[in-house]
Amino acid sequence: MRKIFLILLCFIYWTFQSFPFLPSKTFTGNEKGNNLKYRFEYMFQGKATGVILFFFRYRMFICTTASILLSAEKTDEKTLQFNFVDIDKTGYLLRTWGFSGKTLFTGAADYDLKKTQEILDKGFFIFKEKAPDFSRTLKRRKVFPYRILSRGKNVITFKRDNTGIHRDCSLDMQVQSAKHKKKYDFWFQIYPVLLEMLKIYNHPFFSGDWQEISQLELDREWHSPVLDYSETLNRIGKRTTEVVGNLVKFKQRSPFRLTYRVVSRTPGTLTIHGEAGPQVKVWDGYKITQVTRTIEIRLPDGVVLKDQFHVEIRTKKGRGGFAHCALTLIQ
Repeated sequence: MRKIFLILLCFIYWTFQSFPFLPSKTFTGNEKGNNLKYRFEYMFQGKATGVILFFFRYRMFICTTASILLSAEKTDEKTLQFNFVDIDKTGYLLRTWGFSGKTLFTGAADYDLKKTQEILDKGFFIFKEKAPDFSRTLKRRKVFPYRILSRGKNVITFKRDNTGIHRDCSLDMQVQSAKHKKKYDFWFQIYPVLLEMLKIYNHPFFSGDWQEISQLELDREWHSPVLDYSETLNRIGKRTTEVVGNLVKFKQRSPFRLTYRVVSRTPGTLTIHGEAGPQVKVWDGYKITQVTRTIEIRLPDGVVLKDQFHVEIRTKKGRGGFAHCALTLIQ
C-alpha cells in the first residue's frame, strides 16, 4: 500500500507540472505589495555676472547635486507611492559667497562624515573644472561638513501617476552642520532643491490612460499642455543664492509646449521623447533655450524605467546654466 501511495503522489505531481494552463506564480514589480527600487538624482548648475539695481555688481557660480534611493509601491491602477530608503551618494553644494564671487563655499552631506570629508577634499578641483574663469580670481575658501540626521520612509515621499505627474511631494530631511552648529544651514539647501526638482514633473507626457499609452505607435507625435516655469525657477532660486532670493524675480514672458514623439518601440519597452527650444525670456537677458524630457516605459505592465528631464537657461554670451534630473528603476 505504501508503494502504491507514493506512486500516486508522483503521478499527481507530474500531472500538475505538465499542464501548460497551470503556470507557477511570477511577480512583476507592478503588483501591489511588491516594491520597486528607484534612484532619483539631480544637478543644478549656473553662473552669472552683471549689475542689479544700477550699482549692485554681482558675480556668482553655483553647482548643487544630490542622489537618493526610493521604494515604489502601486497603490491603485494609476498611482505609485514613492518613499525614501537611503541616500545614494554624498550630496554637495559649491557656490561663490557674496556678490564678488571671490569666496568659495563648499558643503557636503552624508550619514558618514568620512564620506563627507572625501567630497570636501575634492571640492576645489570640482569647482576648477566646472568654472575655470571663476577659480582664477578666487581668494578664500570655506569648507563645511554636514551630517544627515533623518532616517525612515517619510524623509521624502511623493506620488506619481501613469502620465508622469508627481504630486503630494513632501520632505523631512534634517541636516546639521558638524562644524558650526547650524550657522550656515540656511544656505545649504540641497535636499529642498531636490524636492523642487521632483515637482518639476508637473505635466502629463500623454493625456490618455495607460491602455492608450501602451498602444502608441512609432513616430506618433503630440504636444504637452502649456508650460510656465516661472514659479519653479523662483522657488529653486530662493533655495540656492541670496541674489535670486532677494533681488531677482523670474517671470517667463510667454508659455510654450513640448513636442512629444515615440522614438522607440520594442516588444519590451516604449520610449517617448519631448523637446522644445522656446527661446523665451525669464529675466533680463536670460532665456529658456532648451527643454527635453525622455520617458522609457516597460511593456506590458507600464512600469517607468526612466524619466529624465533637462532644461537650459542661457544668455547670448553663454552665461546661465542648467537643471537636470532623472528617476531611474534600479531593481
